[in-house]
Amino acid sequence: MWAGAPQGRFRDRPCSLNAEVHMTDTIARDGKRESSAKRGLSSLQKALFGVLAFFFAIHPVFWYLEFHAGVSHAVASTVLVLVVVGCFATALILPWLPLPDQRDRTKWERLSAMVIVWVFIALIPRFIWELPWLLLFDQIRAGVESGSLWTYMWSPILLGGDARYLNGDPLIVCMEWIALFVGLFEAYALGQFFRNGKRFTSIQLSLIMAGMIVEVTLPAVYFGVEIANNLQSMSSPVEMWVKFVLINVLWCTMPLVTYFWGVRRLTRQDLQVKF
Repeated sequence: MWAGAPQGRFRDRPCSLNAEVHMTDTIARDGKRESSAKRGLSSLQKALFGVLAFFFAIHPVFWYLEFHAGVSHAVASTVLVLVVVGCFATALILPWLPLPDQRDRTKWERLSAMVIVWVFIALIPRFIWELPWLLLFDQIRAGVESGSLWTYMWSPILLGGDARYLNGDPLIVCMEWIALFVGLFEAYALGQFFRNGKRFTSIQLSLIMAGMIVEVTLPAVYFGVEIANNLQSMSSPVEMWVKFVLINVLWCTMPLVTYFWGVRRLTRQDLQVKF
């Protein structure tokens, strides 16, 4: 009996080892799948990239309508601005939609995701619209006046939107450089946020909040100066409301939402954001 017992246990051991190895492999594969899922884009992020792609794709369409289909500049450029505003609004609405991986999110988590989207909306024009305008002003103005495709992104504002951008008004130039300078700090904070696993530090969130103060101050100066000058840079009432007022509404409201959102997170030290 004594001699046979160990042999029985030894005979059973290979099955046990095989089961353990199989379980280990299964756990490893599951871990890899989870890790891969975490590294992949969320449904919200994919949708946002779709909106961004649409934003870039519509400009050649409206350029073609204006210069090859006979649509007037006033109509084509005004509708283009409306579509652009629609892209901004769509991006801000996406966090509130029941997308596959955010159906269980709370209202606070959805608001937080919307704020992150807004920071992107505030930053992207800094580097794809304002910075090129500052650095390549003469080339962009010449391209807009000659109807070049590559400058059509600036056409709705320079022609019929705000003549100060066409003339290189010193105040506008100064304000855009300030906005770009502030945007660098916001971009740094946002980059660190993603690098740290979608978590801010107090300093990084404070940079975003400070940037929002500037974001809401600049439009106040922008509007105030033009109103004081009797809207002399505007071309028509419709274009004024669309290209001067509507497109800037978000910059007059969302910075305030973002600032007070940041205040609440700082006071609670709630620095992790689902996005």
